[in-house]
Amino acid sequence: MGREYRKTSLGSKAAFGRFFTSKFYFMVLTKAKKNTIVDELKNAWEKASILVFVNFHGLSVAKASKLRRELRKSEIGYKVVKKTLLRRVLESLGFSGTQKLEGEVGIISGFGEVTEPPRLIQQFIKKEREGLKILGGIYELKFVDAEVIKCLAAIPSQEVLLTQLAFMLSQPVASFARALQEVEKKLSSNQ
Repeated sequence: MGREYRKTSLGSKAAFGRFFTSKFYFMVLTKAKKNTIVDELKNAWEKASILVFVNFHGLSVAKASKLRRELRKSEIGYKVVKKTLLRRVLESLGFSGTQKLEGEVGIISGFGEVTEPPRLIQQFIKKEREGLKILGGIYELKFVDAEVIKCLAAIPSQEVLLTQLAFMLSQPVASFARALQEVEKKLSSNQ
């Protein structure tokens, strides 16, 4: 019992595992390929400090490319994966029972500072005003909703926080030094 093939524009027989339509070419993922993808993503995301899930429905190709460039500059990963494969990867990492993600899901993975990926995404959303929506993420080994990710985006970078701390610590010392100078001026004016 042989396979029946429909005549297409590419010939009378199509290769096994491929579907041809009038303008589109779709490749069915084999089980081995799916397992390879799951293993690759698991290995990459085990090292991630944060994962952010975004819905990119309505994002144009040009803007998606711009987002990828901005993330790549900061050494942040961006992957689009089928939701079933995403669920398998998350389960293999020990995250069962995560909320259902709606729409077309992209995963942004940060490996350095935890606040950097959410901040870059929030800046992109504010600048472009269309097509990207934060759905939630994985932070501190648990699933968090979009509000937590947005709160992380509001935290300044480590450099800014250290600069603010240094300024705050230097102000009492500077005020004390000014007070001593005034005392010295007063004593010298009295003599």
